[in-house]
Amino acid sequence: MGFGTLFIGYFLLLNVTYYTFTDIIAALVMAMGLYKLSSVNRQFKGAFFSSIALAAIGLVELVCQVYTMFIPNEEVAVLYYTDIPRYLIITVLTTFVLMGIENVACEVGLSELSKRAKITAPFSFAIFAILSILSIHALENIIDLKILPVVSVLMLLSSFIMIIINLVTIYSSYMRICMPDDKDNDISDKPSKFEFVNKYREHTAEKQKEYAEYKLNKLKEKNQKKKK
Repeated sequence: MGFGTLFIGYFLLLNVTYYTFTDIIAALVMAMGLYKLSSVNRQFKGAFFSSIALAAIGLVELVCQVYTMFIPNEEVAVLYYTDIPRYLIITVLTTFVLMGIENVACEVGLSELSKRAKITAPFSFAIFAILSILSIHALENIIDLKILPVVSVLMLLSSFIMIIINLVTIYSSYMRICMPDDKDNDISDKPSKFEFVNKYREHTAEKQKEYAEYKLNKLKEKNQKKKK
C-alpha cells in the first residue's frame, strides 16, 4: 500500500545518529510507496523524485561509511558535505508529502487531517532547512563554538519530534484514505467472528469506494475540459 510503505520508509528517518547506514533503505522504501501515490497528484510525484535523490545521497553515505570502517585511519571528505543536500532533500520530500496528503484529505472530506498536514508542513520545512544551514562548516567561523553545538542539538531534537508528528499524519492517511488498487483492502465475503474486524472491513470498503468515486469525478472533469 502507498501510505503504509511510505510510513515504514519515513519511520527510518528517526535514526538521527547512524543515518548513513539507513538513509538508502529509507529512501528506497519511501520511493516504493510514493510511486504508487504519484498517480494521485503532482505533490506525491515530486516527493517520489525527492526520494530517489535521497537514495543517491544515501548510497554515497553508505559507501563512504563502509570505507572508513575497513580503513579506520582514512577519513572520507565527502561525508562532511553530504549533510547539506541530505537535509535539503528531506525538506523538499516532507513538504511534498504533507502537501499531497493535504490535497487528497481535502478532496475526500477529511478536513481535520487536511488541516493538520497544512499546519505541520511549514514547521517541517523550517526545521529541516535550518539543519541544512547548520551543516555548513563555514558557520564555525561566524557563530560562537559554544552556541553552535547547543543549537544543533536542539534542532536535531526538534526534527525527531517533527518526524514523529509527520508519522502520525501519514499513519492517519493510511487508516482513513484507502486507495482503489490496495491489495490489503480486499474485503472477504465471509464475516469475521470478531465484531471489530467486521467494522474495520466496512470502514475500509466505504473509504475505498469514496476515493474511487473521487478519482472518477476528477477524470470526468478532465474529459469535460478537453471537450470544451
